[in-house]
Amino acid sequence: MIRYLSHSEIDPAKWNRAVHNSVLPTVFAEFDMLDLLTGPDTWDALVMQHYEAVMPIPYRKKGMLKYVYTPFFLPQMGIFSAHELSAKEIDRFLEEVSRRYILADILLNEMMERQKIYNDYFVSYLLELKRPYNELYRQFHENTRRNIKAGEKKQCQVTVGEERVKEIIRLFRNNRGHSESVHYREEDYKILEQVSNALSKRNLLEIYGVRTPNGELAAGALFVKDGNRRWFWFSGRDNALSDCKPVFTLIDHYIRDHAGTDLSLDFNGSKNENVARLYRGFGGVIYSIPFVRRYKNLFWKMALRLTGK
Repeated sequence: MIRYLSHSEIDPAKWNRAVHNSVLPTVFAEFDMLDLLTGPDTWDALVMQHYEAVMPIPYRKKGMLKYVYTPFFLPQMGIFSAHELSAKEIDRFLEEVSRRYILADILLNEMMERQKIYNDYFVSYLLELKRPYNELYRQFHENTRRNIKAGEKKQCQVTVGEERVKEIIRLFRNNRGHSESVHYREEDYKILEQVSNALSKRNLLEIYGVRTPNGELAAGALFVKDGNRRWFWFSGRDNALSDCKPVFTLIDHYIRDHAGTDLSLDFNGSKNENVARLYRGFGGVIYSIPFVRRYKNLFWKMALRLTGK
């Protein structure tokens, strides 16, 4: 049996236990973290039996109508279960969502990709860091190694734990944030800072930066510790200070620092081909993160398509 629970009906302790015991646990699906990620919006949930499987349902309202969305800065979502769910079980959850919302845009997780229940997908790369750095470096693409060497010649310096989250967000906003493909609102940047602060308090955030010989911040990145996975979660760079290849320098330094451990570096999915090419160059293994769009019924499917949804 799948129950629909409003936010106030969810037991936070049982919820977190279900997430932590799932096949793909993640700090981003914890109760308090979802509260932060949804910001002024809220989230309800679908719960199978006695929290044997759980699915967060972040939603927004447009007038009297409610629709499901995926919050920014949430790498994966979907259903969290202690066993791998069948296609039929996943579909039962999705049908329950469709029954209650006019539209649902749901980012799932890599476990669900195997069941082929999705409309679209994001691509990510996962790099196992178990081998020594020199072995990992040999797997980098030639263009990546060339950019790393070019950065070394500029004598830029990598900082660890010295940069402020606000400065990295500022770098992004003043550069890539002006792109038409970026849809972050002022509220989204505030959420990013709040989530970063919460992760930092739990010692789950690593901050790397790259500064020019003159001390200017050329790039910065936030890495999230999530079990044995490390997310390349958010980054910003100054387009005017690209000579030292700061993003290549930064990621290379992170890999160097963590090589020979049981950790894996997840580059976090992107549909931007240039970004994907950069990630691919570090030798990670490609995987898909499925995305599902569901409508309540045919009427809403046609009506929303006419309005451009």
